Amino acid sequence: MMQCTSQQKIVYIFPDAMAPDIQKDYEKQCKKGYILYQINCAKCHTKNINGKNIIPDFTIEKISAYEIRVANALHSDSLTEERITAEELGIISTFFTYKARNSSKDSLKLLNKK
Repeated sequence: MMQCTSQQKIVYIFPDAMAPDIQKDYEKQCKKGYILYQINCAKCHTKNINGKNIIPDFTIEKISAYEIRVANALHSDSLTEERITAEELGIISTFFTYKARNSSKDSLKLLNKK
């Protein structure tokens, strides 16, 4: 697995078989997804543990559940279809697909450096 780090200390893990130019495109998508997550989701989903912000590890199943909620506008009063689109949720999903899991060694090293 190839790993990339953004300025925000987020580690992305891409399959080794993914071509470098494709990895760069996905890294751009992940960075957009991170920004959209910060704007729309972090307030409720990011935890502060020992002074460090921990972004949750969403599984594909959890992301799919959010896609259903957004499509049906049942998530909550603060998150409506007007606030986040299906396209934006797709970009956020890309971020979570390739974001290193919080339990990974590389992720923990970066969190400890903050």
